[in-house]
Amino acid sequence: MNIVIAGGGTGGHLFPGIAVYEKLKSIDPNIKVYFIGTERGIENKIKDDYNFELFTINVKGFSGKSFMNKIQSVKGLFKAAKDISAIYDRVKPEFVLGLGGYISFMPLVMAKLKGIRSGVMEQNAVPGLSNKLLGLLGVTIFASFEETKKYLPFSNVIVTGNPVRKNILDLAGNARREAYKDEAEKDFSLFIFGGSQGASSLNKAVISMLPLLSKDILGSLTIFHQTGDKDYELVKGFYNGGGIPVKKFEIFPFTKNIEHYYAGSDIVISRSGAGTLSELIALRKPAILVPYPYAAKNHQEKNASVFSKKGCFYTVKDDKNLSKELLQTINKIFYNRKLLDIMYNNLKKIDVKDSVSNITDIILNKK
Repeated sequence: MNIVIAGGGTGGHLFPGIAVYEKLKSIDPNIKVYFIGTERGIENKIKDDYNFELFTINVKGFSGKSFMNKIQSVKGLFKAAKDISAIYDRVKPEFVLGLGGYISFMPLVMAKLKGIRSGVMEQNAVPGLSNKLLGLLGVTIFASFEETKKYLPFSNVIVTGNPVRKNILDLAGNARREAYKDEAEKDFSLFIFGGSQGASSLNKAVISMLPLLSKDILGSLTIFHQTGDKDYELVKGFYNGGGIPVKKFEIFPFTKNIEHYYAGSDIVISRSGAGTLSELIALRKPAILVPYPYAAKNHQEKNASVFSKKGCFYTVKDDKNLSKELLQTINKIFYNRKLLDIMYNNLKKIDVKDSVSNITDIILNKK
């Protein structure tokens, strides 16, 4: 059986596809899985690590762009359509799985035109323009949230959950650190990351906040900080400057072993992309969420709201008060570790679907 997984760009879109790829290959190593993405996306950086074949197309986003850029984007779709048609003629896929976003739009349109079975993941609570259009064309929507159904009343929506990679799922049940106690002097660890590309405003807020922490906290603090490429030198220079007497720190632009830092942290400070939320929920990992304020249709804040209302996470706005809010929240949690227990227990109440099996069963015609 030949399958195409189309999309990527960021880890939030790509990694659920990687989870499906891993599951398919574990079911039958003879299944051929091909990826379609772009040269500039994360898929091109990690293809050798996961040993998959990648076809690249040249497409650009549409939402939030200027009128002229939208014209260029539409022109690019026609060129991409020819390239995708040639790919399908070559590999003859029996199913095309889209990962959401603009990169997967044309591969799914072409699959529909060629009569190839298809489906697309919608990781966010509120669907984007691309998936709304695909749903109207008859492409099945694999939704992460039950709430998504109300935004797609005329589409075939199956609530599958959002797939999580095997290396992270293998930690489930073992990612809860022993630091969940009410002893303020006990070691405390933070994992800070803004997704696969980093988050500049979050990075800068953190390095503004850290000098304001008390000596008690700093002396007990271990920090794992994924910066993204853009801010790596700035953040590394801050920590290496020696002015912040934390117990231990690790600074890196990107990690291929994120599960190590999930397991080693008491609490995560991160954006609230759907992929990150799925991983945090699967691991029952407490977090302080800082939604990206310019996400399309404010979907990160809406994602965070679904779970913050249930007491699973703290949510802090990314605005001029971000450093102050982070400071107050970390102080509160450090001196009252029972708050971590509360988040953990509320996360345990969330039904974690076997998302990857739900999707692979449909791909393999088992459902």
